[in-house]
Formats: sequence, structure tokens, C-alpha cells
Amino acid sequence: MFLPKVDAPGTGAVIVLALQQNKSVLALVGCTIPIFFWVLESQWKHFQRGFYPRVGEIETTLLETCQLRGPAIFNSWNYALKRVTSPKRKGYVWDGLLNPTVFISYILEIVFLLIAWKAIPLI
Repeated sequence: MFLPKVDAPGTGAVIVLALQQNKSVLALVGCTIPIFFWVLESQWKHFQRGFYPRVGEIETTLLETCQLRGPAIFNSWNYALKRVTSPKRKGYVWDGLLNPTVFISYILEIVFLLIAWKAIPLI
């Protein structure tokens, strides 16, 4: 399931407000927005990974017993990306929080906000 980036408008609003008010502390406080969404999305990704083995089993069963290829999204995706079809769950930190597909955009937002925090002049 694709989760849209809903934290970006909030981060953008914090940056605009910080620039308009000329207060760098707003950019620093704004770092909480991507942090909260990072944790939320990482929990969802960890939960989602629990379904991967079952999806693989269902697609394999449909193909082998019913000769139904169906969309076969899971197995096709794994084949195209040269990944094993049975993922090894490593726990919340690795499957969710430190999963590159989850954290990269949030880290970029946090870094940008920290740069804005240092760049906006203090009054």
C-alpha cells in the first residue's frame, strides 16, 4: 500500500512561517513533524512486512494449483528486483525505522529544517 507524503505540507508551512516571522526556533520545532510521521510510517511498514510471506504463498498456490497467474505483483516485484520471496523479519528497528524506503525522505526534511534553523537570522 502506498502512503502519500502528508507531512510535506506541514513541513513547508513551518518553513514559510519561520521565514516570515524570522524566528529560527520554528524550524527547529518543525523537525517534530517529519519525526512523528517517520515513526508512524515505520510502524506501518513493520506491520506490512508481516504479510509478505503469506502473499508469496497465496500467489504461488494460485499459480501451481489453479494455473491462475493473476497479477502476481509480489513475486514479479521480487524477481525484477532480484530479492528473495521470503523476507526475513528483523524487528521493528530494521524493518521499519531504518528501512531506506521509509527514512530517506524524512531525513532529508529534517536536514533541510536544521539548515533553515541555522540559516534564519536570530532577532
